[in-house]
Order: sequence, then structure tokens, then C-alpha cells
Amino acid sequence: MNSNEIRQSFLDFFKERGHTILPSASLVPESPNLLFTNAGMNPFVPFFLGKQKCPYDPPRIADSQKCLRAGGKHNDLEEVGYDTYHHTFFEMLGNWSFNDYFKEEAIHWAWELLTQKWGFPKERIYATVYKPAPDEPGEFDEEAFRIWFKIFQKAKLNPLLHIHFGTKKDNFWMMGETGPCGPCSEIHIDLTPDGQSEGKLINKNSPLCIEIWNLVFIQLNANEDGSFSLLPSRHVDTGMGLERVCAIIQGTSSFRQFNRTISDYDTDLFIPLIEKLQDISKVSYTGSIPPTPDYALDPQLKKDVAFRVIVDHVRALAFAIADGILPSNLGRGHVLRRLLRRAIRFGQILGVNPPFLFEMIDSLVKIMGSHYPELIDKQGHIEEVIRSEEELFARTLSHGLALFEEIKQKMIAEKRKEISGKEAFVLYDTYGFPLDLTQLLAKEQGFSVDTQGFERLMAEQRKRSLLSHEEDIVSLTKTSQFVGYEELEAEAEVVVLLSANRAIFDRTPFYAEMGGQVGDRGYVIFDQKKIEVLDTIKSASGAHVHRLAFTDDLKPGSRVYLQVDKKRRQCIAAHHTATHILHWALRKVLGPDTLQRGSYVGPDRLRFDFSHTGPLSAKELAEIERLVNEKIELNDPVTTEEESYEKVKNNPDILQLFGEKYGQRVRIVSVGHYSKELCGGTHVRSTGEIGYFKILGEYGVSAGIRRIEAACGKALEQFLHAQAAEQDKKWQILHSKDPSLPELSKWVDALDLDSLIEIFHKRNEELSSFEKEIKEKEKLKAKKQEENFRREASQQAKAAIAQVEKIGAIPVLFLDCDAKPQSYLPLLWNEISKRIDSVAILTSRSDGKINLFIGVGPSLTEKIEARNLLSQLIASFEGKGGGSKTIAQGGLKDSIEISSLFEKGRRILEQYGGQKGQTEPKATG
Repeated sequence: MNSNEIRQSFLDFFKERGHTILPSASLVPESPNLLFTNAGMNPFVPFFLGKQKCPYDPPRIADSQKCLRAGGKHNDLEEVGYDTYHHTFFEMLGNWSFNDYFKEEAIHWAWELLTQKWGFPKERIYATVYKPAPDEPGEFDEEAFRIWFKIFQKAKLNPLLHIHFGTKKDNFWMMGETGPCGPCSEIHIDLTPDGQSEGKLINKNSPLCIEIWNLVFIQLNANEDGSFSLLPSRHVDTGMGLERVCAIIQGTSSFRQFNRTISDYDTDLFIPLIEKLQDISKVSYTGSIPPTPDYALDPQLKKDVAFRVIVDHVRALAFAIADGILPSNLGRGHVLRRLLRRAIRFGQILGVNPPFLFEMIDSLVKIMGSHYPELIDKQGHIEEVIRSEEELFARTLSHGLALFEEIKQKMIAEKRKEISGKEAFVLYDTYGFPLDLTQLLAKEQGFSVDTQGFERLMAEQRKRSLLSHEEDIVSLTKTSQFVGYEELEAEAEVVVLLSANRAIFDRTPFYAEMGGQVGDRGYVIFDQKKIEVLDTIKSASGAHVHRLAFTDDLKPGSRVYLQVDKKRRQCIAAHHTATHILHWALRKVLGPDTLQRGSYVGPDRLRFDFSHTGPLSAKELAEIERLVNEKIELNDPVTTEEESYEKVKNNPDILQLFGEKYGQRVRIVSVGHYSKELCGGTHVRSTGEIGYFKILGEYGVSAGIRRIEAACGKALEQFLHAQAAEQDKKWQILHSKDPSLPELSKWVDALDLDSLIEIFHKRNEELSSFEKEIKEKEKLKAKKQEENFRREASQQAKAAIAQVEKIGAIPVLFLDCDAKPQSYLPLLWNEISKRIDSVAILTSRSDGKINLFIGVGPSLTEKIEARNLLSQLIASFEGKGGGSKTIAQGGLKDSIEISSLFEKGRRILEQYGGQKGQTEPKATG
């Protein structure tokens, strides 16, 4: 099952049991005490507290709630990337009962869903029950224990083995110091290869035993005097991480394989994002995981951690921005800015410089847009906010890193290991490095940071800026006069300066991001200086907020000259008018039920989402493109008029977006006599200004929603030239793999647009053919090589049997295969294991490292396990790897002497002494 199927099956399961299915609440919680919605129960706190009555009959709910944990009490930020299952953003599947059903139903339904609907192996499931330590609240949860006892007994499993007890730390939930609380029953899944952990790994932070569902039984009240009393109403509150469920189901091939590491990042929720990041960075992701958080990372481990951090943070950023949170220096916005800048820093480990994060949003929308339509509706906005933030930070990143390098050299000279609070504050205040980013850089160098000194300086700055912040809040109630429909240059006065180099003017020609159209850029000219305008957005009050490169000597009351980037605006206007004509053409070809469902209008291209089932045919696309270009050639006038919304809202001749909120006055944009839409964007004066229109791609983004990407005029020409350069790079890569490839068709700049488009498509077809040809050759080569290796391995195994030696009662083979790839060693072990039941320690050299393989015959695994032997062996040589009881693989530095490695292996095996049942040897020197 993919993630959408898993989520839907959960919701359907509880819908069948009388639950009302609710959409996810916003990441912005109603509770003023919370930074973000961080648990599924947050939206229902008023029901738990008795302040509101659950409005549903019966009073039971289920949903999949968006959650973000990157600050405050629940903060998983530091763990992200270093393991397989922590995230800043995640989805929590949950079902709730408000004084309706209780433990019996909640536990039985959890068991039924997991084992009958999803097929979890019953023998791998463990439950925990609350058993308080002395002086802890409540009493032993005998009711939950008895329910679980009967369930495991009926499943012919030992209840005393599958039920474990937990104290307040793991099995008692409290909303706060006072208020509703109660015992929990957690459900854990054993992911060890043999499934025989007997629950010994529960709550041991092991990826081999993961908690997947927490059933909370709210039955007590924590009183102010420290006592606990029974509540008059009893509730059920459950939470299960969708990412973890997907990892278990998909990572075990629906419970058929348990011999590999189970990772949330190996699911369809993350794989497309990782693949996109691989395309951007040209770096491969291998999925390696540090064995401990403080493990010294080798280059590949650093890259794999970076991949996981970036794809996690991109999800958090996109969902938060879709819910209206914007990066800033305060509160929630500050957390977003930290996440974004942290992701950029990890991007540098992959050799990628900003902007690049915004390019990943499209992949995310394809994964999750069908369940979260706000991603589709806000995609252009999300991309523009992220790209804008990336560009802002990129301007100071290199300077900040240079300063950090100076600090590092100074510390080395002074022989100190701690970055001072002042140094960390300068990195933050001058270059926008959040404290955790400085800590990340410090950790990479083995340094620490004086966080107390930093916080002291921050407190002083906050005190100084309090008045300024109050002025910011006042200023955001102001408005600006927008003159940008008629003028692209204007004199203006600074009304107020905000934090982060933002300014509001009394009048402005700069269009603020809205309705899918990106904000204008340009310049503020003041005192013989040109200050770049990086972006323009709208405040809640309607003021145009201009984000500047710097503010320098600007003051409230300063007279300035504002100048919009005319070429950029012209491209945007052309694309915006083109979307109106495209909308008309789509309805003409596909029918009047085809309606806009989102858009992005930028200087480089347009993107248009519309309602339609199934892909468009080549014939339909060609007809749509023909109709648009036909209207462009007619040079029809584009006119605008303002009217009251009351007057036009029911006019069937004027297209209006479903769900869009319109003001009292609206702007009607008419193209010729065929297109009329309510629209506040900027447009060309006549369709001839658009230039040649070309569809670049058409694909689905979610159920019933299709997307067209297109470009026109100068933007189309620039797009084609940029793509031509990418095609040349791609051919160079392919040619390096196969020098016999013919030349790619030449790109000729002087040709007209029609010819350029034709040659662009021809080159794409050639590249596709070349790729297919190379893949076939590589496939044949790999097959032939494997056949040769199998023959060679069979011959080598026959000869190697004579080299088997006895260590105690254990037959052992040490064999170095010299310059063979890692893939050869499992083939060799397969041939050896056919001939003798033994322990084999095999090595080879490839790609600048030593490959290490350990095989243990099935009759010997009671005495020794391959993964244990590997773990002890590589610990002495700073290697890495993992495996199962019977096979394990790892990598070591090429400088290591094989003879030393084998000698260490002998000493370890000697400690086992061949005693039955001993799985851990005594320590060796």
C-alpha cells in the first residue's frame, strides 16, 4: 500500500465504526500557548476540558492531523536526519472518543486494524500498560492489562511475554501540571530480522523496535494540590505516525522481509523528494545511518544525513507556509527561517548553493496534494516564499561562513574549544545565522558554543527592539496606494521601516504577490543610491511590504523614487494574460466544467492547474496551443474595469474562482470578447504583446487535477536556451559512459522560435534514446559480469575450502579477494555456504575502500551472529556497516592492513570458545 492508501484505509476503518472524519486542522493552533499544532489532540482540547461539547453524534472523531515539532516542549529538530524516524513535520493518524467508548473498543479496534486490515504479524506486536512506581499518580491499569491478556491469549501468544509495564515516563499522559490526564497503552512492533526480541528493545531508542500507536485513556484530573481524582467523563485519545506505518509496511514488503533497516525515508512520502534532490545535487543517497548520535561521520554519512534533513525541512516549510506562516524573526516565522537556513547549510554538504529548496515543492505536491489541496492551491506562493528566503540568505551566507572560518582559526590559535556568546551573536545579528546553525557548524569542527552568553546578548537586543516591534505591529495596520497598473515608476514617502530590511511606502508601483502572481522586484532610488527590492508581499491590512537588500540611511518620511523591473514585469504580465486565454481554450476543448484550481505566474513561466480527469491527448494539447496562439496573433485588446462584487457575483459570463474571497470592489479583466475573469493581477494591453505561446508539459498533480506548464515570448526563448545547455550537459555525462554515442543535434541560436522548439524536442528524443541504449548495455554488461563472477566464485570457493581453519569448535575461513567489487563477496559466500557450514570473513578492495563481508552458517548462529561479529570487528578500525544474524557487510579505510583485520577477527572468535548459546564474546584487547 502507498501512503495515500494507508491513510485512507485508516479513515475508512473508523468511519465504518461511527466516527466523523474531519480534515486536518491548521498548523497554527487555536491555543495561544502552543507554537504549532504538535499532536493530533490539539484541536480537541476544549472537548477534553469540558469547555465545549463534541458536536458529533456519536461523539467520536478520526483524522490525519498535520503536526510540526521544531520548538518548545516537543522539539525533534536535533534528531532529524541522524535516525530513520524523527521528523519536524509528520502526520498523526488518530481516533477520539468523548465520553463514548473507552478501553475495550479502543484496544480491540487497534488490534483489528493492525493485524486484520493491515496484516501486521501478531507475534511481532507488543503492548505496554501503565504500572506506576512509588509516588507516581494513579494505579496499575488492570483493565487495559486484562484486555490485552485476552487478545494475546486468543492469538495463541504468551501474554506475559507480549505485555510489558511502564512507569509515568512512558505510560502516563498529562496535558499540563493540572487538568485531564490518564494512563496510556503503547503498541510496539518488533522489527528484528528473526522477530524474537521478546520486547527487550521496547523504549530503548532502537530502530528495531518502534512505538507505532499510543492509546491514551483520559480518566483522571491532576488537581492543584498534587492529588489526582477521577473525571466525571472519560475520553480516548490515540495517535499513530503515518510515516512510521508506511515505513513498516513498505519497508518489509508487506511483512515479507525483515532483513533490512526500516526507514521512514524509504517510503513514497520521501523517495520522490530524495530523487529530486539527487537530480539537483548530482549526489547519490545511500541511506546510511550513524550508529549513535555522536558518531564521527564519514563523507557519505554526512551526505545521507544532509539528504534526510533537507527533505524533512522542505515538508515542514511547505505545509507551514500553506497554512499562512511566513519566515520572519519572530515566533513561528523564526522557526521557519531557522529550518530553511539549516536546510541550506546541509545543502552545502551536498555541494548545492541556494536557491534550490523551492525546486523540490513540485515533487511534494505530487506526493501529498491529493489529500492536502492547500498545497496545490498555494504551490506558487510556497515556491516564491522559499526561493525569496533562499536568495535573501544566499547574500550573506558566504560572508557568514568566512567569518566562521576566521573564528575557527582564532580558536585554534588560542587553543580553545568554545565559540563565545559574542561570536555566535555576531553571526546571528550580522549574517542571520540562527544559534542552532552555529552549533551545527561548531559540532562539525568538534567545538561547543557558549549558549548562555548568546542568550544574554539576545535578551539585551530584544529589550532594545521592543519599542521597534510595537511600531511594526502598528505599521501593519496601514495601507499603501497601489499605482502599478498605470505606472512602473513613482515618487513615494517611507511610511515605516520594519525589521529584516522591510519598508512600507505611502504609494507604490510594485505589485504584491497575490492570486498566483509573484511580487515585483526593482529598485528604491534614494540619496544617489539604488537599493534592490527583492520581493513585494501584502500585509493583512493591505499594505505593500517591500523587502529590500538593505535600508541604510532610509528613515520614515524619506522621499524616494521607486522603479519596477520593467522587463521582468512585462514577462509576468504576458504570462498572466496567457493564463486567461489558456483557461478559455481549455474550456473550449475540454468542456465548460473545466475550471482553474490554482496557478503560478512568474517571469520565467506559467503554471495552470485545472479540473479534469485523465491526461490530455496530444491532439487536445495541440488544439489548445493552436487556439491560444490564434488569439495572440489577433492582437485582441485587454481591458479592465472595476465594479461592486454584489453586482457581478452571479454573472455567468464572468469567471470566478470557487472558494476565492473577494472584496467589496472587484476588477474585471476582459480579453477580446471571449474571456472575462475577476482578477487583480497585471496584464498586457493587447494579446500581441504576449508573443509565441508554447506548452512545455502536462501532467497530473492529484485526483481530478491536471497541470499545464507553459512559457511565451522572451521567457520561452530564454527557457529553450537554458534547456539546451542542460541537454548538452546531459549528453556529456552519457558520452562519458559510452564514447561511441553519436553527437547530439546541434543547437542553432539564430533560428526562429518554431525551429528552436522543434530542435529542442528532437534533442530530447535523442537523449531519451541514448539513455535507453546505455541502460540496455549496462544491463547486459552487469548480467555478463555477474555470470562471470558466479563462475569465478564457484571456482574460488572450491579452492578456499582447503584454507578453512578451526577456532575452538568453529570452522572459519579468512579470505582476501583483492580487487573485486563489493557485489562479488555475497556471491562467493553463497558458493562457500553450499559446501561447508562455517564462519567466513571475506574482504576485497574497490572504490578506494576495503569491502568487508561476514557470513555465518545457519547451524552456528546460536553461538555467533554475523552482525555482532561485524560490529566488534569494525569498531577497532573506524568502519561502518550492518546486517543480520547470518550475513553482514561493511566498509573500512583502504589504508588498513588486511592481515591486521584477520588477526583481530581471530582474537574475537577465540573468545567465543564455541560455547552453545553464547552470542556476546568477552572483550578483546
